[in-house]
Amino acid sequence: MVRAVLVEDDKLMARTIQHYCREAFGKSLVSLKTFDELTPALYSIKENPIDLLLLDINLKGQSGYEILKLPEKDSFYTIVISSDKQNAVSAFDFGVLDFVAKPFTRERFIAAIDRMKSASASKADSMRKNSISLKKDGMIEVIRFQDILYLEASGNFTEIHLKSGRKELIRKTMESVLSELNSDFFRSHRSFIINLSEVKKILHGKGNHFKVLLGDSAEVALSRSNYNTLKDMLG
Repeated sequence: MVRAVLVEDDKLMARTIQHYCREAFGKSLVSLKTFDELTPALYSIKENPIDLLLLDINLKGQSGYEILKLPEKDSFYTIVISSDKQNAVSAFDFGVLDFVAKPFTRERFIAAIDRMKSASASKADSMRKNSISLKKDGMIEVIRFQDILYLEASGNFTEIHLKSGRKELIRKTMESVLSELNSDFFRSHRSFIINLSEVKKILHGKGNHFKVLLGDSAEVALSRSNYNTLKDMLG
């Protein structure tokens, strides 16, 4: 699903872009808000998350680049559509995805949208490879690997302990979760998987029992069979 904002002060050009945009995205375009002035566009983008910004940089004497100074700019893709070709280099300095020079053809516009689709697919693929999804309150929540401190077995479930101190229960076994994780994680014990980047030290207890200190104060069991392996991994 795509939520888009178009900022364009030429009404005829705005209608053309709207038509091409609906053609390119089809039913996946859930919203397309259009503004012909900078201030209302800025306000809308601050208040409402979007996926794509189609931006004219010359807006009645104001610069569309003001939008690209927002902290939110990294959360969406921007395609600049402008007759000011001399500013193309400046546009890319702001991190825009593409610069479509006016006048443009339907094919050129569609190519820009295809570039956005490709970038979005790559980003989604990367997220899938570096996160775990869980159902919560009827929605899907994505938990990034880098936010995980360790995981603990709980019957046929796995409890995810986050660096923030929050815990989440996922309806998957430890074996199933382990198959989804990357090389940053290590099964220290039959009941625990740890984030190697959070290991502070190996603790030696009585009776040849071991634990791993994670983060600031979390202590997780380390089996004797995995002690040497972890020690070698940590150098």
